[in-house]
Amino acid sequence: MAESVDVVLFRAEGDGRAVPILGGPPIDLTAPIPPGIEVLEALDGSAITLDTSAGVPVEVVEAIAATPTPPPFRGSPWLREYRYLLLNDGWCEVAGYVLRYREHFGLLVEEPEPTQQEASAPTRTPMPASRAATTSFDLLTQKWIPVMGTDGRHWSTGIVDLFGQAHAIRRIATEAPTMTAALHRLLLAILHRAYDGPASEAEWSALWKAERLPTGPIAEYAERHRERFDLFHQRLPFMQCPDLAGLDPSSAAKLVPYRAVGNNVTLFDHTTATDTITLSPAEAARWLVTLHAFDPGGMKTPYEKDKSSEQAPCNRFGVVLVEGETLKETLLLNALVYQPGLEKPRMTTEYDRPVWENAPPPPTPDKRVARGWTDLLTWPSRRVLLSAPGDTVDGVVITPGTRLDIRTPDEELMAAFRRPRDNKGRFKADAPMYPVRLHPMRGIWRHSVELLLTDVWEEGRNRQRPVALDQIAELAERGLIPLDTVHTLRVFGQRLDSKGAVVETWLEEQIPAPVPLLRARDETLGALIGTAITLADDAGSALHALQEDHRKEFGSDKTPDIDHYYWPGLSAPFGRFLIGLGAARAAGNSEAPAAQEWARQVRRLAVTAAEGWAKGTPAEGRMAAALGRRYGDFSKRLDRSKRWFEEKVRGYVTKTEDDDA
Repeated sequence: MAESVDVVLFRAEGDGRAVPILGGPPIDLTAPIPPGIEVLEALDGSAITLDTSAGVPVEVVEAIAATPTPPPFRGSPWLREYRYLLLNDGWCEVAGYVLRYREHFGLLVEEPEPTQQEASAPTRTPMPASRAATTSFDLLTQKWIPVMGTDGRHWSTGIVDLFGQAHAIRRIATEAPTMTAALHRLLLAILHRAYDGPASEAEWSALWKAERLPTGPIAEYAERHRERFDLFHQRLPFMQCPDLAGLDPSSAAKLVPYRAVGNNVTLFDHTTATDTITLSPAEAARWLVTLHAFDPGGMKTPYEKDKSSEQAPCNRFGVVLVEGETLKETLLLNALVYQPGLEKPRMTTEYDRPVWENAPPPPTPDKRVARGWTDLLTWPSRRVLLSAPGDTVDGVVITPGTRLDIRTPDEELMAAFRRPRDNKGRFKADAPMYPVRLHPMRGIWRHSVELLLTDVWEEGRNRQRPVALDQIAELAERGLIPLDTVHTLRVFGQRLDSKGAVVETWLEEQIPAPVPLLRARDETLGALIGTAITLADDAGSALHALQEDHRKEFGSDKTPDIDHYYWPGLSAPFGRFLIGLGAARAAGNSEAPAAQEWARQVRRLAVTAAEGWAKGTPAEGRMAAALGRRYGDFSKRLDRSKRWFEEKVRGYVTKTEDDDA
């Protein structure tokens, strides 16, 4: 059931053309040519939203929403969801109501006179939704978001109190990395809409300098949209589709990826299809938000015939969050300048809004482009309806939702992207940019160049960091953020099976983000970091050769996997390497000591990994002699890599240690 509809008001002309109600060039509503910029400006002034919450009869909204979009609107990303009203002498009739335009009052709806039969008819009682909730759960005030305070305490809070206490909250502390990422995206959308921005760097700075976030805007926003945040609202359930009420719900375990449902057997869960799974409203709300962002693809309960769903958007990349000392800082560090009328951030239109500010979606799946940043942050990738006949959620209907038509590097702002290289190390000019993802074994630190550094000379053609880091660098240049600050990048994701339909594992990693590195405008820093990563790769290759040569000689694959001894230990020393580079840049000192310490750590971890692997490998007779030879070859490779690294470093550091002395 449509709750609102966007329309453009036209005045009918005698020649069959239509003129925007507030004036402008005439338009042929039957021509399939998208309007030009001059016409778009005129249409913008003549566009309104008809909303049942503002008193517009639902019959009127539904009747207009059921009309086709006019041909010239279909080719425009700004107008493709709009309908139109053509007024003759300032009025038209819709669903038995007269809609009349008054210059100083806008569009007025005049109720029809009831017939004698209608006047005497008994009042109709609406049919209850299938297994509908008998209670409400207000996400604005109920305690459903788990957090950890700056003092180490843990508690749960609602949306309004979370913003009011953000300065005293260290971080959101949920049961899954994907949930943490999804909740931050939700809260960023709320921040942008509630605070109507920040519309400029000055507004951002005012919020940053304030001891706490002002509570007035969030309270006003909550009051304006209170109905939309009720998890069990009869007509407007939060992020759900009430028109699914006619379908039989499945187990509530469908919301939780690690719970076994039917054939979706997991290693650590021992529930069966016959077990009854219930969730508290708070748990269900958290998993509902996570579902829209991270649900795997595959077959869902069909609505009519369509049962195939794409992976939810956040499965396509590692979600990058810049973390500060408090949740207030974290939200602001990721809050971009938001001014939809000026297309800020990029690809954001004036029609941008989060999913709860729209009418509940129809049950039929669809496909469209995102209208802007908050639309993308809260993308309705599934049609969902919770079943809660009491005070717990005991079932859920999940069907395919809105498929996202997107070129991800252009529109997704909380991710990093890179262009692949050929065998000679050159960028493949004709290859698309690929998102940076997490790997269960090799750490996200290996993508530090793409995550941290701006692509100065290539203007973002070969790599692209999260947009928040560009903004942080600019704010630091203006003195709004201290130049020696070290933030943290937390990267979230999950690994799916080969079919993209089952969650195999959740992933979260972090690396330091020193502001001096974010501000760097020269490619030598990227080359230095890239060389440090290559050193680690070379040591890893030497370890792999040690293992493979031994396996080939003795025809055995029962030796332990050497990678497990090496790669996981590199994340922490590489983080210290990045912090050392940032400190050197901030102080104007040489980066050489940080590079040399990194080389020592790589060799130490590689040698430790080789020794650990050797202890688990049979070493008797000829095998022991072979291991000795292999280890000697391995040591020589490490020495060659170290000499190569030292030579490269001398060409990349801005000063030598002697200069510092």
